[in-house]
Amino acid sequence: MAKILLGVSSSIAIHKACELVRQLKHRGHQVRVVLTPKAEEFISKLTFYALSGNKAYSDWEDDPFLHINLPRWSDLFLIAPCSANTLSKIALGLADNLLTNCALAHSGPLMLAPACNVEMWNSPAIQENVKKLKDRGVVIIEPEEGVLACEEEGKGKLASLERILDWVEWGLREKPLYGKRVLITVGATREFIDSIRFISNLSSGKTGFAIARVLRWYGAEVELISAYTEEKPPPEVKLVKVVSAEDMLREVMKRIGEIDLLVMSSAVADYRPLKKLEGKIKKSEELTLKLVKNPDILEEVSKVKPSSLRVLGFALEERHVLLQNAKEKLIRKGLDLIVANPVGIMGQESHEGYLIFKDGQTIPFSFENKLSFAEFLVPHILKLFC
Repeated sequence: MAKILLGVSSSIAIHKACELVRQLKHRGHQVRVVLTPKAEEFISKLTFYALSGNKAYSDWEDDPFLHINLPRWSDLFLIAPCSANTLSKIALGLADNLLTNCALAHSGPLMLAPACNVEMWNSPAIQENVKKLKDRGVVIIEPEEGVLACEEEGKGKLASLERILDWVEWGLREKPLYGKRVLITVGATREFIDSIRFISNLSSGKTGFAIARVLRWYGAEVELISAYTEEKPPPEVKLVKVVSAEDMLREVMKRIGEIDLLVMSSAVADYRPLKKLEGKIKKSEELTLKLVKNPDILEEVSKVKPSSLRVLGFALEERHVLLQNAKEKLIRKGLDLIVANPVGIMGQESHEGYLIFKDGQTIPFSFENKLSFAEFLVPHILKLFC
């Protein structure tokens, strides 16, 4: 995979850098660590050597060109945690230790994940330096709000490892989708029978969230319209929550003229009760529900979509009719690409099925998880814009 140079400056959040190294290694990346002298008072170089499998550094030792060789070795330089002091030194071009020298010599992607007291983060000096760095193209993984080590509350906590790792994946990829706006629907709609009961399905939302994550890595501006899901949405994407098929249709149609790609990965209920009853229906020997058909979102989109809009749909069918029905749906609804899945995969971690294109090309796939599927899918989405 990639070569990550991890800078670690002095902060009580430094203990999280140990798990960060483990997670980066788990994802297949090579990791080397450079510490500030004060950071070494918190955690020794030996700890990072044991976790990374590579020697860690806090000074030049026997290599006078280490501040040049380490950056040249790396594909990406991440400083996490980054103290207010280190952030300001980098903003001002100061180089008084190995880490800040590496920052000056590094010509690739540079990312800082600050951690400090809320008053320090909000100070005009720090905010001015943050702006300077952003203007230079440095990615600032902004701190989060919460209870800080000083027991004050506010913005200053080191970003979650999930957010930091997500930014690393973003930083390692080209941005062919830069400037493209993407709308993705996810989750299972709910059609309420009374105030507590509803018609729904087993969709987890994992596939749509994985696709959103990877599309952002490739530069797209992603917005999610999410029906019910217990999954945590990916970081750094906009999220609009809805309940029913009609809610989802309304939100999609609001945006249809503003987007470049629509990915309809949600499992939308085909029917809803004719009338929702207030309160709780009392138990009886029999209950008859009259259902009416929900609007077909893709069909409604096909009536008004601009010619520049690319649309990706999904089809969930029994295996013996999967390809035939998916191909018919692709043609009938004017899709550019359809993902055909057998019924059994709904709610599962694994993913299998077929990609079917307008020209009839059909590609089978099978993956152990949704993220691997999304990484396979996105390059095919890129071809839609060629």
